[in-house]
Amino acid sequence: MSIPPAELCARYRRLYVPAVCDALYWMGLPEQVLPSYLRPLFPEQRIAGLAHTVQGAPIEPRIGREPGIERITSYLQVFENLAPDSVLVSVSPDTHVGHLGELCCNSAWQHGCVGAILDGNLRDIEGIRDIGFQVFYRDLSPLNAIGRWEMVSSQVPVTIGDVTVHPGDVILAEFDGILVIPRDDAERVLVRAEEIVGAEEMVRAEMREGESPLAGLERHGYI
Repeated sequence: MSIPPAELCARYRRLYVPAVCDALYWMGLPEQVLPSYLRPLFPEQRIAGLAHTVQGAPIEPRIGREPGIERITSYLQVFENLAPDSVLVSVSPDTHVGHLGELCCNSAWQHGCVGAILDGNLRDIEGIRDIGFQVFYRDLSPLNAIGRWEMVSSQVPVTIGDVTVHPGDVILAEFDGILVIPRDDAERVLVRAEEIVGAEEMVRAEMREGESPLAGLERHGYI
């Protein structure tokens, strides 16, 4: 079975993180949940897409504007290469500047990127809210990155907490948490998760009619 990427991402968006975690659990696969310090700009909004990774690092000591612009150019070019249904996954430890802001989010949005996972600092909140672009972020900083930060690599494995994200992995993120599904497992996990969601719909209807959780578990195998 080979599911086109657009369909794969669309079907994951109709699911929810706990159900996909259950699928991974029952299949004996790792449940790769990112740290809960990453909080959503829009708590009600779910995103699903394929990881496009960025690794950043501080420039120490800081440099001037012109050499800083030269050093940040490769990062800005990333936004020209984002594909529809991508999720930008950007990792920048040990730096206090803003790593993602409104203008770059506008570019990402126009290229079909569905959101960002930012293990770093967000800025320009008002403008990002205006376009409804979802970002899960570690912290906030209004400080300009030019001359103080640079991208050191892109489309390479990056690590957040104890989870390594590879380019092309499926990212499913919502208020409950951020889940990383390895691309090689994504299709079979999707099918199992859809089965679980279908079973939970029946259990949910029965619970609302007064059935017990134990009876639902015994009848359908999920609770």
